[in-house]
Amino acid sequence: MNGDAFRPVQRVSGHAIPEVVLRTRRSVMAAAYELQEKRVRQRRHAGITLAVMSGLLVLLAPALWSTVMDLTEGEHFLDMSVVVLTISLIMLSAMFAVLLMTLRGGKSGERDE
Repeated sequence: MNGDAFRPVQRVSGHAIPEVVLRTRRSVMAAAYELQEKRVRQRRHAGITLAVMSGLLVLLAPALWSTVMDLTEGEHFLDMSVVVLTISLIMLSAMFAVLLMTLRGGKSGERDE
């Protein structure tokens, strides 16, 4: 980044801009740039998380269908396949709830890096 963009030569009246104003302008521009990078990073992480959760849901959908079919045909709820699928669905829904709370929570869901 070139420093000349933050250092105008002179005002219209001919007086030079004080160094304090230039330092303040540079620090505000740097803070704005960091904030924009943080937002982009958060959106990227949210997208990756949603993609992973969607993939898990797609992988669990056939097992869920099979378990529902087994339960309707008279299988017991405490069979191993039903229990494993139930626990995995509870964990998946808990991860989805945490993701929603993080995305909607704003500052309460952010971590300082």
